[in-house]
Amino acid sequence: MRFKIIILLLTISTLAVGQGDQLYKFIGKDRKYGFIDKNGNVRVKPIYLNVQDFSDGLCFVSKEVITKGYKWICIDTTGNEVFDIQDNFPETNFNQGFARISSFTEQWFINKKGINEFKETWKDGYKEFNNGVAYVSDIKFSNFYPIDTTGHRIGNKTYSSIEIYQNLKSNSSLPTIDTLIKFKQDSLWGFKNKSGEIVIKPKYYLADNFQNGLCAVRLIYQPFEIANDYYLDAIINTKGEVVSRQPMHCYMGFQGDLIEYYEGPHFGGDVHYLDKHGQKIIPKE
Repeated sequence: MRFKIIILLLTISTLAVGQGDQLYKFIGKDRKYGFIDKNGNVRVKPIYLNVQDFSDGLCFVSKEVITKGYKWICIDTTGNEVFDIQDNFPETNFNQGFARISSFTEQWFINKKGINEFKETWKDGYKEFNNGVAYVSDIKFSNFYPIDTTGHRIGNKTYSSIEIYQNLKSNSSLPTIDTLIKFKQDSLWGFKNKSGEIVIKPKYYLADNFQNGLCAVRLIYQPFEIANDYYLDAIINTKGEVVSRQPMHCYMGFQGDLIEYYEGPHFGGDVHYLDKHGQKIIPKE
């Protein structure tokens, strides 16, 4: 009997936000992180033990391990340090000019100079600012309420993290589906056009959505699914032609101009990129 483990990972490629600063993390020869542009040119040298993603022109990176984990600093797109957040942890990247920071007992929002913008702290928060609204709480894990970009509370209602997630998902902008819509038939996936005509016959064991004329699919049957791993093994074009084949773990879809995926499950191994033609981007160190 064949058993399948339920995939716990959400289809992150349909919810992911693109790389607004057009810089992409990579792992260098000494296993440290740096950043490349969409052509593979190194823009920030690989000298960091850990990095987050660039957003709003800034990125949290770390060169040092401390008692609490990593010691984080913030750099700009040239690799210059902008400010130090001491022994605190970046809970989010920058978005709409703010990032949420944690001391593990309190949380607050900093501006792009590293200053506590609202001169206030909370016990918990949920995600980053989105459409001028962020969610915070005076207790851990529940009773979240919205604040605006001045730090003032909006209304009296509180929400669970699930309620906030569902609300953000329903109002989020999904990736462009290039007029082809996936459908499932007899356990296989194919694609129809907006008129309901079959354009690509069902033959894939798993399929993502089309973005920029490309779509990731799974050609080879997998009897087992690894929890928290969105695994696909090929890229097709709108004609159903395979333009690229390689194992793609934790598939992220287009992040800006490039497709992002990982070498192993659970975001393990190197991070890799494909361009809009399905060609692999090799960092030019």
